[in-house]
Amino acid sequence: MKRTTSVIARLTLVVAFAVTALAQEAPPKEPFKAVHLVNVTSAADVAALQATLADISAAVAKAGHPNTRYRLYKVAGTQAGAYNYLVESSWSGGEAYDQVHKSAEWLAATKKHPEFDRITKDQVYNRYVEVQAAKR
Repeated sequence: MKRTTSVIARLTLVVAFAVTALAQEAPPKEPFKAVHLVNVTSAADVAALQATLADISAAVAKAGHPNTRYRLYKVAGTQAGAYNYLVESSWSGGEAYDQVHKSAEWLAATKKHPEFDRITKDQVYNRYVEVQAAKR
């Protein structure tokens, strides 16, 4: 029974990641940053998030993008707003992002960390492209 529950939980996580990816707009063609604003409430969740990011960063490198990795930041000083942590990754473009997020390495890494969905359930997620200076 315990094994069945574990399998169901893992399948739910894979489906959740897939649904999230399908629900998102296509990533920008140009270089961009992906930013997740999250509210992490315990040291155990910070440690779990760090382990998750280490594994998915390794998956990104194995998928052929060793210069892209996920970084975790926390609020310094007085917090404004509801989010106390920021997860950031910088991508060379949408093609790289899509290739990584469809790779076997990525899927295996996300399946390994079912707690990620719980920790980030109320996140704010955006992709940012650089604003170029206007030509004169």
